[in-house]
Amino acid sequence: MDRPRILIVDDEPGLVRLMTMILTTRYEVRSVVDATQALEAVVEFKPDLVLLDWVMPQMHGGEVAQQIRADPRVSDTRILFHSAVLSKRDETHDMAGFPAIAKPIGMHELVEAIEDQLCDMPGSPDGMAE
Repeated sequence: MDRPRILIVDDEPGLVRLMTMILTTRYEVRSVVDATQALEAVVEFKPDLVLLDWVMPQMHGGEVAQQIRADPRVSDTRILFHSAVLSKRDETHDMAGFPAIAKPIGMHELVEAIEDQLCDMPGSPDGMAE
């Protein structure tokens, strides 16, 4: 079975390296550190989930998400925001209509959040019919 594909879009290279190192044990991972390259990477890589930072210098994550939703080739791609502008004390996290997690986040929490988003994918253990 193919591993789920995760695209990380974040302008912090150190964080991207850490997330990539942790996530590659479970997923096929690619990353971009320039938000202006995100749509091209989504179209080329066809990820199951985009892990998208909200605050980036070139354009914010909301703009990137709009570009993804506007492109019919990838409009159904799942998006999970991660951002330092959120508080872990908030009951629910939602940014621009997408699920979101607060930075900093432990890697175990990150994997749980990703799994929550992928659980109803066709072929996933939680999304398979019994």
